[in-house]
Amino acid sequence: MENLQESFSKVKDVAWDEAVVSFYIVKRKLVNREAKYEVLQVNVDENLRKKLRKVASDKVTKSNNAIEYDFNTSDLDDDVLGIATEETDLKELIDSITAEEAPEIADSYEALIGSWVYIARLEKDEQILYSVRRVSEGWTTKKVSQLINMIFNNNMLVDIEQKEIFRIDGKVDFFSFDGVIFIADKKNFEAALNFRVGMEKNRDEIVEEFKETKLFVDADEISKLVGNNIKRLRKLSQVKKAGYYKEQHFLQSLKQVNTDENWGIQYSDDGKLIVTEDDIETVLTVLNNSRLKSPINQESFDVDVKHKFDNTL
Repeated sequence: MENLQESFSKVKDVAWDEAVVSFYIVKRKLVNREAKYEVLQVNVDENLRKKLRKVASDKVTKSNNAIEYDFNTSDLDDDVLGIATEETDLKELIDSITAEEAPEIADSYEALIGSWVYIARLEKDEQILYSVRRVSEGWTTKKVSQLINMIFNNNMLVDIEQKEIFRIDGKVDFFSFDGVIFIADKKNFEAALNFRVGMEKNRDEIVEEFKETKLFVDADEISKLVGNNIKRLRKLSQVKKAGYYKEQHFLQSLKQVNTDENWGIQYSDDGKLIVTEDDIETVLTVLNNSRLKSPINQESFDVDVKHKFDNTL
C-alpha cells in the first residue's frame, strides 16, 4: 500500500486530544450471509466526549509502527496493520455517516440494544479520524476493566460513575484515517466487518483466474478443498494478494525446486498442478512463496508471515 506510512505519520501528527467528537452506533443483520448495516447517531455529553477522545487519542499515540495487512498476520503488540478503507465494509458505514441525509438519532436506551459496533468520529483542523470498537460481552458483564458507563438523560447519552446500564470499554479495535484502516485487534476487525465473506469472495475470484490460466488440472478442486475453512481461506486470500501465481518465471522455478527439494507437489503430463487433500496446504504455502530456506544452515521453514529484507541498507 503506497500511502500507508505517509498516512500513519500524518495521523500521529494530529492533536486528537483536542478534536471535536461525535458518536455513532451500528446495527448489523446478515441476509444470505451478506451484511446489512444501520447507522444511528447518538448525542453524548461533554464528559463522555472527553473519554471517547482520550481513548482514541491514546491508541493513536501508542501505535508504534504500521505494517501492511496480511491475511495470515497475527496482532503485533502496539504495531498496527494497514488496509485501504475502501476494501472493507467500513467505507459503507462512513458513507452513511457523511451522507447528505444524516443518520437518525438514537434517543432511547432501547435504540442501542442489538448494536454491533460503535464509532467515535473525531475532527481536528478538517482532519477526520474514525475510531471503531466491536460491541462485546463487556456491555452485559458487570466486572470489566476500563469501563465507561452511560445512561440516557433528556435524549442524550451521559456519563455516569456508578450505574451499570450501558457501557463502553476503553479500547479501540481499529481506526480509519486518510483512506486507511489501522488495525489494532485483527480478530475483532475481521468479525466486525464481515471479513470472512470477503475471503470467500477472494476464493471464488482466484479459482476463476486459475481456470482461465489453466494452472490446475481441476481448479474447482481448490474451491472444494478450501471451502469455508478459515485457515485455508486466509492462505488462499494471501496467495491472491501476493500474486506470485501470475508470474511465469515463478511457476517455472517452483516446478524445478519442487523436483530438487522433493516437496511432493504433483503435476500432470502437460505441466498442470494437481491438488488433493493430502497436499492442499503445501500448494497454498508454496504459491504464497512461504517455504523458505535459511542461508545459514540450509534448513527449510514454512512461514505464515514474512517481511522482505532490504540488504541495501
